[in-house]
Amino acid sequence: MGSPDTQADAGQEILVLDADETVRKGVDRLLREAGLGVTMLSDMERAKDQVANRFFPVVLADLDTPKQDSGIELINFVRERSPLTAVIVMSRRIGFDAVAPVFRAGATDVIPKAREYVRDLRDRVVKAANDVKAAMAREQLMVDLLELNEDLLRKMMGLSRQAIDAEDKVMEREGGLSSSTTGLGALNLLLVDDDATLANALEQELTEAKGWRIRHVQTGGEALDSASQVPPMVLVAKESLPDLSGSMVVKTIKASVPTLIAMVFAPPSSGHAGEVRIADQSRLHVLLPQFVAPGELVAQLAEVREALARKAKERRYVKVFQGRYNELIEKCNKLKQQADALLGKGK
Repeated sequence: MGSPDTQADAGQEILVLDADETVRKGVDRLLREAGLGVTMLSDMERAKDQVANRFFPVVLADLDTPKQDSGIELINFVRERSPLTAVIVMSRRIGFDAVAPVFRAGATDVIPKAREYVRDLRDRVVKAANDVKAAMAREQLMVDLLELNEDLLRKMMGLSRQAIDAEDKVMEREGGLSSSTTGLGALNLLLVDDDATLANALEQELTEAKGWRIRHVQTGGEALDSASQVPPMVLVAKESLPDLSGSMVVKTIKASVPTLIAMVFAPPSSGHAGEVRIADQSRLHVLLPQFVAPGELVAQLAEVREALARKAKERRYVKVFQGRYNELIEKCNKLKQQADALLGKGK
């Protein structure tokens, strides 16, 4: 039996390609004594078929089987189909012109095909097989660590959500507003309408206690001036104004406040329903095709606030998660430093 450095782990299978039967028998015996399994072939196409359908940590190939420099063709095939596999080439020609193309193709090693290199052949094949196994183990470890990390992140995010949801429920039971809602602050709503009817309805329903701050102006010019002083978060503009169109007001203000939630409405009149449209990028989409009462717009604005509250809550989830994750990373780094220090003292 050889030393640990010259023995491979049981179960590793090596593919050997050589047209010389004497060489095949000698290599087969040599590698099996080193603890390796061997698939012995003399045909290039069968060798390719084996590589395509099975994994070999090492392919040991004669450079000139079946003809001169055919080994380079096999190297290229192995590199494409099985990148982890090490390819060791045996060659009776060991000059630079013969060997250089072999290494350029991606061979791990080139061994002279001579009796005095038999021990080197065995040792290099065993080392290559063990190196490939170690590389595969490292790769699998990284996959396992990645999966573990992703599972940990999912659980940490879940715990962050549970903590925030529990906090909000406690606040609601005590009659207060959740942190997500209070975090929004008062939403500045700018209403542009030369009629006070809608303004009165909105001010009655969307109070400061419910998280709203309403400003009412009657013209497009007043709206532009007001928005330049205190940018609104929500804009509701009547389409037909004394000076500008509501669409133009929305377009102008949204250009300077990209996050603006903007609506344009045509009020109901003479028994005919009105319409409410909402701005999306550079277009207006119908939100309420049959706008007949202020309460309908109030309901839509309440939904807007709910949507913003949900986004605020998601931001809270992420913030709490990031804080806990950063704490975990800091603790891991400290433990690593302590471990490194202990290992350094033990040397």
